[in-house]
Amino acid sequence: MSSMEPHELPGNIFMQPWWLDTVATDCWKDIRVEKGGQIFARWPIIRKKEKGFTFITMPVLTQKLGPWIKESGGKQESLHRNERSLLQELISKLPKFDKFVYNLNEDITNYLPFVWAGFTQQSLTSFRFIYPFKSEEVWSELRSSVRRLIKRADESLTVDTNVSVKELFTMISLTFERQSKKTPYSEQLLQKLCKEAFNRKRATILGARDSDGKLHAAHLFIHDDETTYYLAGGFDADSEIPGAVNLILWNGIKEAEKRNNSFDFEGSSIESIEYFFSSFGAKPIHFHNIQGVSKRFAPIYYGKQLLKKLKG
Repeated sequence: MSSMEPHELPGNIFMQPWWLDTVATDCWKDIRVEKGGQIFARWPIIRKKEKGFTFITMPVLTQKLGPWIKESGGKQESLHRNERSLLQELISKLPKFDKFVYNLNEDITNYLPFVWAGFTQQSLTSFRFIYPFKSEEVWSELRSSVRRLIKRADESLTVDTNVSVKELFTMISLTFERQSKKTPYSEQLLQKLCKEAFNRKRATILGARDSDGKLHAAHLFIHDDETTYYLAGGFDADSEIPGAVNLILWNGIKEAEKRNNSFDFEGSSIESIEYFFSSFGAKPIHFHNIQGVSKRFAPIYYGKQLLKKLKG
């Protein structure tokens, strides 16, 4: 029996009402397929209106968002047919939109119902240690340079579990500033999300401090009964002690093992981040990004895409 609060509805942590109430306040609804009072499929949809257009897009701090399909027994053909049928029913229940951009859960492997409905698809990649795994075996699979950095950092830094959300947000903001980007969410939203997650024993903040108490890096991990996700983090680029991020991630992996979780690094299409995550030796996990635009929004959407390419 888990010591954590059970989920309110089927699906991973990103699909829970408390999570969605925090990251998508007053703008989400559940699309469901129910029979006899039992949920067979559900899909939280985030819908916002802007300048007369309706957008269905992913909320901040949310890696993937459904759908959830109830597992069924039987032969492979019947499993595939059941999933296809439920996906088609969910798609038919979608509200009208002008722009649709969503990351599907990795267990939704059949994207064809979306293509048949007029959506486009592209594959994205994350990296995951799939439970059961043993940290000592993971250690041996780490790139040698990563092991060296973890050892060096461990000599000079202490992993701290009492990092404040304010400190975490500062580290995150510094990371975005180095990329000349604005942090896509506020400290207030992060504070609220962490409070909700901590109340349910679903989150951990790990930091790396030196002997003077200076914070060199901080990361937020969230977890449900099956998976621990690296959700957000940052580091001090002026730190003279290398390996703080590696040290924190390594400790996050060991914590996931203790709670019988898989560990997910989250995905990124940025080459340097993909290279860094892959250096830990986790298995690549593919999931689908689905997009669609209405006829009236298409000229605006594709015009912006073309302008972006020309500027690039």
